[in-house]
Amino acid sequence: MKKVFIKYNPYKLQTTITVDGKGLAENSIIRDRSAAGSRLQEWVEELPEMLMEEYNDTAFSVTFQGLLADYEDLEYIMKETAEKNSNFRYQLERIPATETKDKESLIDKVFDEIQHGPFEELKSDEIISAFENARSSDFEVCVVATMSAGKSTLINALLSQKLMPSKQEACTAIITRIKDNDSDHWEAEVYNKSNELIEVHPDLSLDTMTRLNADPNVSTIRVSGDIPFLTADDVSLVLIDTPGPNNSRDPEHRRIQNGFLNKSSKSLVLYIMEGTFGSNDDNALLEMVSRSMSVGGKQSKDRFIFVINKMDDRKKEDGPTEDTLQRVRSYLRNHGIEKPNLFPVAALPALLIRMMLNKTETDEETIEDEILPKISKMNHRQSLHLENYASLPASIKDKISNDLSGADENMQAIIHTGIPSVEAAIRQYVQKYAKTAKIKNIVDTFSHKLDEVDCFERTKHELESNKEEREKILIQINFIKQKMKDAQSAKKFNSAVDSSVKSVNASSVVIIEDIIGKFQQRVTKKIDSYRGEELGLDEVKYEMESLEKFAKRLEPEFEGELDNMLQEKLIVTGNLLLNDYKKKLVSLTEEIDTNMDSIKIDPLKMIGGSVISAGEFSLKRFIKEKEVEDGEEWIENTNKKWYKPWTWFQEKGYWRTKYKTVRYVPADQLAQEFLSPIQENIWSDGENAKKYAEQQSKKIAAIFTKEFKKLDDLIMSKMKELENIASDEKNIQKRIKESESKLRWLEETKAKVDKILEI
Repeated sequence: MKKVFIKYNPYKLQTTITVDGKGLAENSIIRDRSAAGSRLQEWVEELPEMLMEEYNDTAFSVTFQGLLADYEDLEYIMKETAEKNSNFRYQLERIPATETKDKESLIDKVFDEIQHGPFEELKSDEIISAFENARSSDFEVCVVATMSAGKSTLINALLSQKLMPSKQEACTAIITRIKDNDSDHWEAEVYNKSNELIEVHPDLSLDTMTRLNADPNVSTIRVSGDIPFLTADDVSLVLIDTPGPNNSRDPEHRRIQNGFLNKSSKSLVLYIMEGTFGSNDDNALLEMVSRSMSVGGKQSKDRFIFVINKMDDRKKEDGPTEDTLQRVRSYLRNHGIEKPNLFPVAALPALLIRMMLNKTETDEETIEDEILPKISKMNHRQSLHLENYASLPASIKDKISNDLSGADENMQAIIHTGIPSVEAAIRQYVQKYAKTAKIKNIVDTFSHKLDEVDCFERTKHELESNKEEREKILIQINFIKQKMKDAQSAKKFNSAVDSSVKSVNASSVVIIEDIIGKFQQRVTKKIDSYRGEELGLDEVKYEMESLEKFAKRLEPEFEGELDNMLQEKLIVTGNLLLNDYKKKLVSLTEEIDTNMDSIKIDPLKMIGGSVISAGEFSLKRFIKEKEVEDGEEWIENTNKKWYKPWTWFQEKGYWRTKYKTVRYVPADQLAQEFLSPIQENIWSDGENAKKYAEQQSKKIAAIFTKEFKKLDDLIMSKMKELENIASDEKNIQKRIKESESKLRWLEETKAKVDKILEI
């Protein structure tokens, strides 16, 4: 049995693997897939197969050193492989590692020490702001559903109160961002389609939310308050309620929703379904989800949580709960979604019970007639113990089981609704992905600034301590200053900046052309599918609605692809500009190291195109007439008479085909006319995207050039400070002593910061 050791550090994204005490070979597939910068979840699904292939063995004793959540992912994959392949055998054990909750206390302690340390530049508003931003970074959870899946009720159940309007027909027409700040009341800012603030509500209520949702001027509501199942100290959780695909009055909403579903997004997605499923709207959304889940390994699968709501509405004749979930799995598999994370829930009972316990539902009649029967039903019907069916690792299931054993009947019923399981899944994703990334960002903020201060302090110390070399250093400083002022060098740098921008723009044009071609092809294929069909006037309305749905899906997807491409390319532009500037600094000296990581690119938006609605569409010019068969009629031979002997042997009559005039619409012409504006919009949006990419690249270049000027000034001021130190003989011993003390402090502090990321 091969002995495999795996040490995985999710903060540094570093993996160490040995087999029988030896490192992996240079040409190892495992080494390549688990290279630095790769998250465990990106390659762990392939690990058993890679081990068997690489070592020509089927038995492995695996020791894993790392976080519990990562270990459980490995455990799941090893167990699944053994179930599929009877030859595969394994043993698995874990060496515990420092969990994220222990890291945060270390971070606070180090930050406090930095703020009381000897360097004023580490106490600046910029550093405090960077730390606070990293500490309170938002984590977005997008809630998606088609009509009447109970999305608003589920969100209310997570909030433990009625805040979101909820009714049987589609009721979400706006985007609501609900941010956790642990406050004891709800506040809201309301924005129109131009993203202008139009209302503020310091004490938000359900009635106000209902009114705002019906207001056509409202586009987005930003709500803040307490989301009970997470504290804002963990991450600033943001629940984003998006309209269903048929209930968005703003095309920008569809683009935003598509952005969350897109494969480049890292946001968690709650996809709300019912036990009954299969609408065209569901199908369209799931196609996008499937594409997103097909890339990025296990993390891409983890970020989609499929919540099967209204399980308490099922009747006994509907069969076992597992049968319903199996039908859902088959349905999702038909859309290319394998091994989905399924969470059956009963959101309404969870909401009502929580409201009763919080005393926000105190009506005795409601409690007697609705809530108490639901508690009894959830507790006594075994098939409604929904926590048993949740896609959760064993450690979390064990915790829920322990909570259940110590709970009263009210809390037991809440656990059985499955809502606490969904909350546990969100917490797990936050711990596994969001918090490790947040900790890394905070440590990087510390490290970059400490490195910058350390570099400059060491240079000063060298100057103060090395009297013999001061003249040489002064010459070097003067050389740097002259080169910074040199017009030829500036011209060369500006030329490099222009070249970087042109390079990105050229590649953007090629990619945009590909995107345009792909979507034009989809429109052409749709038109061709109607070729040769003739639609009766009673069929036209249905087909037009179908075409409109196709158009509504197509344009936001197209805009989303353009938007992602532009954002990626503009980030590339920024990185190229930073590299050009760093090359410029390297050409001055290897000693000056400026922290460039504080420059951030704001997300850029694509200007969306309009979608034609059926109401704006005229049918009259398409209606044609033609003769069609309309059965048969008997035509009597009126010439056949007894007094006409020559007609005696003729037939009495014959059957003749009847014809009638019908009005119809050629289906391909209808599709062509309806979708032509869409094709024009695709071409137009593509051309706009090319212009937009060029404009924004130039704008970014201008912003970066301005930032580079600030950095140039910073370097010049540091050169001046070094020059003064080199020229000043007074108090030299005192300064050397102070400098040595500062360097010791820096060395100790950097060691503490580095230790934060160790497991």
